[in-house]
Amino acid sequence: MKRILKVAGYSILGLVGMLLLFIAGTTLALRGSLPKLDGEVTVEGVSAPVRIVRDREGVPHIYATSRNDALFGLGFVHGQDRLWQMEFQRRTIQGRLSEVAGSATLVADTYLRALGLYRAAEQAAERLSPAARSALAAYAAGVNAARPKGGKPLPPEFFVLGVDFDAWRPADSVAVLKGLALQLSANAFSEIFRLQLLKQLGSAKAAAFNPPLPLEVVEAYRAYAPAETTKFADALDAIDALAPMMARAGASNNWVVGGGRTTSGKPLLANDPHLPLSVPAIWYLAHLSWPGGQAIGGTIPGIPAIVAGRTDHVAWGMTTTGADTQDLYWEKIDPDDERYYVTSHGTAPFTARSETINVRFGAPKTIHIRATRHGPVLPTDDPRLRLLVPEGYALALAWPALDPEDRTMETALGIFEAGDAAAEAIERLFTPYRAPIQSFVYASDRGDVGLILPGSIPVRRPDNPVKGLLPGNGRDPRFDWQGLISYSEGPHWSGRENDAFITANNNVVPSGYAPMIALDFDPEYRARQIKALVDRRPKHDVESFRDIQLDVRDLFAMDALPLMLAQTTPAGERAVKAAALLATWDRHMSGDRPEPLIYAAWMRAFVKMLAADELGDLFERVWTDRPDFVMGVLKGDPAAAVSFCDDVSTTGVAETCSEILRRSLNSALAELAERYGGDIGSWRWDRAHEATFSHTPFSLVPVLSSVFELREPMGGGVFTIQRAAYRYASREPYAAVHGSGYRAVYDLGDPNASIYMIATGQSGNVYSPYYGNLVPLWARGEYLKMTTDTAEIEKNATATLVLQPSRSATPR
Repeated sequence: MKRILKVAGYSILGLVGMLLLFIAGTTLALRGSLPKLDGEVTVEGVSAPVRIVRDREGVPHIYATSRNDALFGLGFVHGQDRLWQMEFQRRTIQGRLSEVAGSATLVADTYLRALGLYRAAEQAAERLSPAARSALAAYAAGVNAARPKGGKPLPPEFFVLGVDFDAWRPADSVAVLKGLALQLSANAFSEIFRLQLLKQLGSAKAAAFNPPLPLEVVEAYRAYAPAETTKFADALDAIDALAPMMARAGASNNWVVGGGRTTSGKPLLANDPHLPLSVPAIWYLAHLSWPGGQAIGGTIPGIPAIVAGRTDHVAWGMTTTGADTQDLYWEKIDPDDERYYVTSHGTAPFTARSETINVRFGAPKTIHIRATRHGPVLPTDDPRLRLLVPEGYALALAWPALDPEDRTMETALGIFEAGDAAAEAIERLFTPYRAPIQSFVYASDRGDVGLILPGSIPVRRPDNPVKGLLPGNGRDPRFDWQGLISYSEGPHWSGRENDAFITANNNVVPSGYAPMIALDFDPEYRARQIKALVDRRPKHDVESFRDIQLDVRDLFAMDALPLMLAQTTPAGERAVKAAALLATWDRHMSGDRPEPLIYAAWMRAFVKMLAADELGDLFERVWTDRPDFVMGVLKGDPAAAVSFCDDVSTTGVAETCSEILRRSLNSALAELAERYGGDIGSWRWDRAHEATFSHTPFSLVPVLSSVFELREPMGGGVFTIQRAAYRYASREPYAAVHGSGYRAVYDLGDPNASIYMIATGQSGNVYSPYYGNLVPLWARGEYLKMTTDTAEIEKNATATLVLQPSRSATPR
């Protein structure tokens, strides 16, 4: 027996040794996927040498003899550092994830194919101006030139998943931009979500839980809604599969003040867009320079532009507006011929086509795609998707971003080379802009500041009874759009020395503005706090704007917590101590304090005890702070407080809000004690509130997630200016998963004093020293100097790569 065990032991040891050798060999080989950063390479696609100077943080400063060669250089560094990120974005928009992931992504692929986003990108790319098409071609050539050659491996994700990289095309860049528009447009998903709430809660409770949802809108909807829309309550799997693409992922800040309110006498502008935290970050820092122009700031791999940044004369930044640009329509299928649907003028044929989705480890799946006069029809090929649509109906989506005439890319290409800093010239750059609808603030060294909400916002009829909040009746002309808001009539405002413009996903349109932009906006908490801090000082500089960006005061806690404490009688020594701490807390979500953790856990438990019994299986999908609902409960609004404080799962007992608050506090403290020990004084917010940067797709793989994910403790919260939001329903309910992937402050008085930062690192290659090097700096609120001074850049250079044109290159 001992001999057998000894032989088995040697065999296992040998296998382990072979495994370690394989891992070591694979690691050594994949390290070869790191790009060349120093020296020279010969490339196709440039007319003259392009110099790429990397600083100590890996940020490229690209020097070229023409704008197109500079864009070639940008494509080259994007391809060097973010090739997998670009590949995944492209496959998502094309509806080709199942070629890699198998049937798990079939619903997502089916939806993207039916939407036709990539087809729309191809059509839009063909309709761009010659100059824009030339720029896209130069960028694509740069990406393709960066693809590893000579037997060098692609980045690790390609190796692990067995995926190759096809040549980048100009249409791919347009598709990435449209993918952002999809991610930042939530109205269609909101309409579906409201239908689920109506089924689950009824009209009054749904309106209280998720305003705005006026009862007259609900009654109007019920007059024409398909009888079988109750099936929405059974379609949660489909919603889960579609939610990442349909739900708005916005939540950003920007503000600008004129020179009369700055120490330099010139405007200052701050911007920090918020998106899900990922590794690599969606943002990539870069500086482009060519004769007669240069720009520096945040780029998005796949897009040939400085998306948020500055030139020598102009700075700009954006937040998601929340404009309602999507409407769903119930289209009644002709009962005599399913190839037709019913309109107000009779029947009309669906436009139809079929596409085949290749599925890894499975058979190809052919799907049937239809569209009506309103737009593409949500697919029903998958059984889960079929549950979304009652028998005899189709559900069509109207969305201007699918228009083949979309020329948003021309704005992206134009703004970062703006030579004229006059307000009128800046605003003209947005004329071709279509989607996503953003609130752009701008500043110029001439002293102009302004706010523009460009893009295609639909004009709904005044007698539209649901106002875009619920799916419309496809047979009724009252629900049809009357066109789109023209750019000249669109919302935009300009100012000078003493003006300020502030946006934080709140309603920035003045009362009485027509036509309607939207009815559903983010709470005003961040915008209120930004305004208070801007107004607190007569003069601002880069440092004061930086401090505002990093502010962690929670105005929702300011509003809600006094009411929670006033209606609670703590039970038990631990609860009394916790309540005493919260009563004297300054409402700052500081990482080194226990109060933010106690407050977040109490709010989490309170919302659960209020709504979980009513919402059932739907609850975990909507488990957030929901400030309008919570404040309604705490202020005694009958539709909220009376309805939700009573636990419907109990009989013969009418629970009160005060009892719910007491029980939820005890529940929260018990949970925290189990996680972090019994000593309340030793609890820290940043221990629970780690910024967690997920990797696509390896965060889903237990072993690989520990290699590819990044984590860092930090402060902030859902409603703080330094946003670091968390998901209550997750395994780590307080981990920060959504926040400012890019921060910047631009000084038009001294542009080289401007500062910026991204959340992770420049590289998406896990073997690179630039993979996560910026994470601790970002979490601590540090910034990089945003200089375009050549002497300073050369002084701090760590590598210089020269792209030499091949002999066959032709001048641009």
